[in-house]
Amino acid sequence: MERDQDIWENVLNTLEDHINPKSFKTWFSDTKLIDIDNNILLVQVPTKFTADFLNQNYTILLSEISYNLYKKEYKVRFTNYPLKKQKNGSFRLNGNQQQSSGKLNPKYTFDQFVVGKSNNFAHSASMAVAESPGTAYNPLFIYGESGMGKTHLMQAIGNFLGEEQSSRCVYYTTAEEFTNEMIDALKTKNMTEFRNKFRNVDVLLVDDIHFLAGKESTQETFFHTFNALYENKRQIVITSDRPLKDIHDLEKRLVTRFEWGLMADLKSPDFETRVAILSKKSENEDIFLREDVVGFIAEFVSSNVRALEGSLIRILAYASYNNLNTEDIDPELAKEILSDLISEKIRDINLDTIMQKVCDMYDVTPRQLMDKTRKKNIAFPRQVAMYLSNLLIPQASLKEIAEYYKRKDHTTVLHAKKMIENQFRSDNKFRIQIELLIKEIKNP
Repeated sequence: MERDQDIWENVLNTLEDHINPKSFKTWFSDTKLIDIDNNILLVQVPTKFTADFLNQNYTILLSEISYNLYKKEYKVRFTNYPLKKQKNGSFRLNGNQQQSSGKLNPKYTFDQFVVGKSNNFAHSASMAVAESPGTAYNPLFIYGESGMGKTHLMQAIGNFLGEEQSSRCVYYTTAEEFTNEMIDALKTKNMTEFRNKFRNVDVLLVDDIHFLAGKESTQETFFHTFNALYENKRQIVITSDRPLKDIHDLEKRLVTRFEWGLMADLKSPDFETRVAILSKKSENEDIFLREDVVGFIAEFVSSNVRALEGSLIRILAYASYNNLNTEDIDPELAKEILSDLISEKIRDINLDTIMQKVCDMYDVTPRQLMDKTRKKNIAFPRQVAMYLSNLLIPQASLKEIAEYYKRKDHTTVLHAKKMIENQFRSDNKFRIQIELLIKEIKNP
């Protein structure tokens, strides 16, 4: 019977005949098969950067190779987590003696988090929680769009506690996993065990709490879990891709409890922060880029941190395939390599663009929007335009937006923002309409 390691070696030997030798050496020379479970090959690699790249670019090819060799389609999953096999055959993170769910990424630390204007408050709050769990900001609610660093900050708290206070029991999960575990517990009649598991931790970290929206039974269970932890001064940290007011179908009593602590948001990083993120990531992964290329990427790949990391993976892959050194890539070539990532960014989104799109949508003229009239058919589109200006142009101040629309002061913009957000709550059709308008503004 063939050994597990032989299976991976045979797959690699075949792969070596199908790809560029330099690419093979770069990506596969330091891989190690650590488990085969349900036709999944779990392969360890040195860094998260490598794991992300291989998971995105090679899994299909490797599955095809395995099928040709064994008439069995193995799925390959790459991971950089340091793993240790347990008695039951499953794997967990190997590290210090901190008790955790085994899902904390050791690379998610405060040292690796680049701080800028867009995230300084959330970072400071997370540090305060890590240094005094259960006393400072409980619960801590971190929100922001996907890829802004919410999970990084949350897990940085857990990793900090693992280093400084290893006796604490820290548990990280997602709202979806919490829901699935509860369903399994109900099926197997192990709810007592389930409750004890979550109510006896010192720190509970729950990602993507918006997943609980509309799930009444899970919300009921989480409500009692929250109360038990809070009453015993145990720290709770929650993340969401939107602010509380925008999580529809979340019970009011849960919302109220989440509001007991501190809410901190993460916005898109500004240009200087994007440069710092790229520089730090490049340094960590030994990627050498010209300064003008770093500046180019920072200018045109501005949506989130994940997109910045993805741009580095793309450039490294291109250099590997074409036997280039990354420092030989100039801005023009970078533009070609990242064309699909930067296409919507090269077009400038400005106040004029937003106003014109809103005018087209509501069949009004720019002159009418600038008028002082309060007629609803004019005032409402103006509020939409001011709301979108504040949302899509973070560098524009409230005062600048007010002056652009010839309003008296910034409070007009704040009022418009509040009115539109209130409309979202009561009119889902309107919300969808505005989301489509945003997409049209970004991708004409």
